[in-house]
Amino acid sequence: MSTGTAADPLELLREYSIHKKHIELVDAEGKLTKDLLQATTVRFGEDASFPRDTPTRYLRSNSEADHYLLSALLHFLDRRDQSFYEYMKATNSMGLQTVSFGDRIGLLDYLTGKSASIPSAGLADSTEKNAAVSSDAGQTQSRAATHLSSTGGGGVSTSISVEGAQGSDSAADIARSIARRERCLLNTSTALSSNKSFAHVSGLVKELFPSKPVPKGAGSAAASASAAGQPSTPGDRHKSSRRKRRDPIIVVPAATTAMMNMYNIKALLQDHEFIESRSVMEKGGLKPREIFIEHVMPNTGQNLRFRVVDSVQDFGEADWNSLVCVFTQGAVWQFKNWLWKSPTEVFQNCLGLYPKHQDEPLKESIRSWGILPLNIERSKRHMDRATVAGLWSMIEEYIARHKPEFFQ
Repeated sequence: MSTGTAADPLELLREYSIHKKHIELVDAEGKLTKDLLQATTVRFGEDASFPRDTPTRYLRSNSEADHYLLSALLHFLDRRDQSFYEYMKATNSMGLQTVSFGDRIGLLDYLTGKSASIPSAGLADSTEKNAAVSSDAGQTQSRAATHLSSTGGGGVSTSISVEGAQGSDSAADIARSIARRERCLLNTSTALSSNKSFAHVSGLVKELFPSKPVPKGAGSAAASASAAGQPSTPGDRHKSSRRKRRDPIIVVPAATTAMMNMYNIKALLQDHEFIESRSVMEKGGLKPREIFIEHVMPNTGQNLRFRVVDSVQDFGEADWNSLVCVFTQGAVWQFKNWLWKSPTEVFQNCLGLYPKHQDEPLKESIRSWGILPLNIERSKRHMDRATVAGLWSMIEEYIARHKPEFFQ
């Protein structure tokens, strides 16, 4: 059996996943185990075996040095049907490397055989990237030449087209090959188009609220009813219920040195961009007392308004019941005078997030708190959108599981 010097763990994992072959986990005593944390070796039948945490050729998004470990890919495949929130919670509790939200689809498609090649962002070797792009470009040129021949193009036209594809149009070919790998989820046309008709709405309104002549003295009666606190019309009742509806609450640290606070949380949650709070303060930005952010939840499509604060000093029972998410910098003093006495108890009652840079480890002192890391790139701001998409997905999953009343 090969010890992994020649074999490729990524290719073997893909082959075994596609053909549903059994992968064995072996502990330090050489015994088979089903626990990935107890395993020290991953054995692919008679083909090869590797240490559990062997780095693979698959890179994390836009990273030149951070490779996904074999253990991380095994765990990801085992939990591929879970939501991102459930996966992150389980992975963090086990102390394993996590697969980022932006890499999930491309990595899963490759490992399960839905795509034949690694997405260019995940290729570890620049030679492989160039080979993949050249292969796609060559296929594009070949198809172009075949198309011209089949449509009756003359010899001169075909020659010019091929030379153009090899020369000045090579950049366009590469761009087209990249575009073929992309998935268009939404554009300006699809966002504005709809096949639904709302012509029946006016008829329903007239049926539910028929216009009636207002009797003499009705105005004073309505005013009296309003003064007595009794809504007099269906419209008034709707406004009253809307005013009583609670907003889910997000709490951020009050410290100006925290990675996320009132200075920059709105830019992250609403604009999908991470901005250093220090730069906001240096530009004279004022700290708001509270922030309201409306967001359409990605899975349910419901529009919720979130209230963001950094103090619980004035919290009442309704506020504590509305708490859904807390950003923490890992300091115990952040939870002084809270309803719950310890960080562990706090995060048993809400979603806990620990913002940190992608290359920073999670503090050992907070691993038992039951919180999830929010990994933010140091300089690659184009990655913020995918990070925030994963964040909203986790918040929505938590609300759906633990506080579904906000979706009613």
